[in-house]
Amino acid sequence: MKMRGRILGILLCVALTALVGCGAKETAESGGEAKEETAAEESAGGSDDGSESDKVIRIGCEATTPGWIQTGDDGNLTGYDFDVWQEIGKRTGYEIDYQVMDWDAMWPMLESDRLDSVGEQISVTEEREKKYTFSAPYAYNVYCLLAAKDNDKLKTMDDLETGMTISCETNTSDEIIVNAINKEYGIELKPTYYDGMSVQDVALGRCDLWPRAETSCNTTVKEVDNLKILGKTNILETNAYPFAKTERGEELAKVVSGALDEMREDGTLKALSEKWFDIDISEKPADAQ
Repeated sequence: MKMRGRILGILLCVALTALVGCGAKETAESGGEAKEETAAEESAGGSDDGSESDKVIRIGCEATTPGWIQTGDDGNLTGYDFDVWQEIGKRTGYEIDYQVMDWDAMWPMLESDRLDSVGEQISVTEEREKKYTFSAPYAYNVYCLLAAKDNDKLKTMDDLETGMTISCETNTSDEIIVNAINKEYGIELKPTYYDGMSVQDVALGRCDLWPRAETSCNTTVKEVDNLKILGKTNILETNAYPFAKTERGEELAKVVSGALDEMREDGTLKALSEKWFDIDISEKPADAQ
């Protein structure tokens, strides 16, 4: 792929709208069986009597990101993020309570202490670092563009033209990606907004392009017919887990960061990323700045 410049960004999906409700939750012990959500609040270090039942980390997810976190045919959660959190739980002694809900519901719940973190390929940006405390990074992704296989006008990244449509999911950082691509190629892509995943519209020819991290693109082309990876951008996404800027949030961020550092050092993160994506995303690319 011929590139016309260098863009290296750290991106983050930002969704800070009104709470609209939530669905089921999952725990590490249940293996993913759906239960009704509770709004119980636990302290980071447990109760005064040291009850282990209070050592729970509540994680929100939409469960719609292939390879990262999704609901399997058996109704249980599966994916890289899910496996990483189960390993964190084993190493720290915390029960991991995964709760499935609408995307827009997670962020108000995180800010109001009804969730401890969000575990679904969350990116880090300067704007978001002002609002949340992040764990150590656990993944690094280069963004790619998907197009329909039968779209003869799009064969390489050099075929990008002003006026082509590109999917943007509402309340995410997709617009930042589009702006970076426009700057890279000196064009003006036309954003098409969707409330949720929109890759099927690209496969059907209703939208020209779909921007996502390389891991998601690799998985999506295997699961959705008539898609191809057009090429890579120079946009780098750094993934980490956000926590509220509270005493509990700060403490949990330290606990989780410690576990992630151990997992990187002993090769666990590498093994899990290769299990789900066939590539190692646990280390920052050498040419990244």
